[in-house]
Amino acid sequence: MGKKKGSSNSDSQESGNGNAAKLYDWISRGFVVDTLIEAVRLNDPAKIDEQFRDYSLKSARLESVRQKLATHGFNESHERFHEYSDCFNDPHQVERLESLCKSLEVDPRYKELRAELASINTNGFEAEARRIREMFDNNSDASEIDVEIKKLRKVIKEKFFEVAFEEAADLPAEKAPAPKPSPAAKFTAEIIFLLHRDGTLLSVKSRRPPTDLDKKLMSRMVMAIKEQMGRAFREGEHVHSLTYEGHTIILEDSVHVYAAIVVLGEAKPVMYKVILKALQIMEKKLASEFENWKGDRSRLENLDKYTSAIFQTLDKLN
Repeated sequence: MGKKKGSSNSDSQESGNGNAAKLYDWISRGFVVDTLIEAVRLNDPAKIDEQFRDYSLKSARLESVRQKLATHGFNESHERFHEYSDCFNDPHQVERLESLCKSLEVDPRYKELRAELASINTNGFEAEARRIREMFDNNSDASEIDVEIKKLRKVIKEKFFEVAFEEAADLPAEKAPAPKPSPAAKFTAEIIFLLHRDGTLLSVKSRRPPTDLDKKLMSRMVMAIKEQMGRAFREGEHVHSLTYEGHTIILEDSVHVYAAIVVLGEAKPVMYKVILKALQIMEKKLASEFENWKGDRSRLENLDKYTSAIFQTLDKLN
């Protein structure tokens, strides 16, 4: 028993010496050690060891977070530094600094996303925009907010083109439909879209009556055409066709406008020349309007005759 007691006293002495060395080190580094000194004063070995272990862990975290804050430029010149200056030497305040560090990491991205949301015209989509703003208030993950903003952009875009399709579609019931192709025709132009190079939908003409058209599909198709052609223009490429949801679309562009034609069958090279010629004639007739283009489609007169001419000429080439 005497040996065990001696061993216990030795362990206690070694622990005390180790704690004393740690205490001296923390004081030399300028750390706040009031709680440790109070524990030593009470002379409770178990309590002292517990306090020193806790302090040791927190001081290591403090060193780590101080380094991270430095990488974010959080120093004496930062406008909020005075709010946290007392925490930098107090391991018991490490959680507050860790929270600050996290906010600095997220904040710049939050600012970008808030600015992006503010730049979107959310008229008619107020509930969706409000829900995203609540995600900011609830400190939701920035990546989740980014996904929701992208979803909102897509919904708004789809609605925009759906409305644009309604406005630009030249499909009144009282007008005579475009000539029907012969049953033996191997190639058929079904729908013609005319778009300005800036993406404005100028005109839509179809062989089928409005009631037979899937307007949501048409609006999505216009989106796909616009994105494909926009990319081609930026990269200096010429795209002749694309496929969208099983539909083949042939493409031809001129100086200011381009045509996208939904077709059945295989297009011949001469057909592209016919489409280009129709676009060039249209641009020559409407040269003043295109040279001073400000996005006002209503200033472009008789667009219907150009789409009708494309229909008629393509039919004759079969």
